[in-house]
Amino acid sequence: MKKIILLGLIISLIISCTTQEKKSSIEGAWQLVYGKWSASEGTFPMQIQGSDIKIWSKEYFSFVGQLKLDTVLLDNFGGGTYSLDGNRYQENVIYHVNKNAVGSQPKMLLEIRNDSLIQKYPTNDNWELAGEYNIEIYKRLK
Repeated sequence: MKKIILLGLIISLIISCTTQEKKSSIEGAWQLVYGKWSASEGTFPMQIQGSDIKIWSKEYFSFVGQLKLDTVLLDNFGGGTYSLDGNRYQENVIYHVNKNAVGSQPKMLLEIRNDSLIQKYPTNDNWELAGEYNIEIYKRLK
């Protein structure tokens, strides 16, 4: 009987040690497939060309890319930490191509539908979108 209990404890220990922590559905790499920014004169990929990738880990986000509007090239990069509570997403920007954005904490609405991630921003303190807002749609990279 003692051997059965000991064997059961060993098996339980092995199973608990090999069980992986569940990842959030946001974690991974995502490719920008559509963007419309209220301050921009165009949308991606119609008038704005290029590529942009955003990556989330358990605590951090980063993005990198290069976009082109007419003949103007824009390097795009940044990153920091984030929090996600339901569809309420907030970034803490640690580094950014636009130095004025460093230290900002933009609030966004985020939705994941299958392999699509949709970000809408900015929101006010009540998590409501402004009259004109930005939208970015990403597809999960495999």
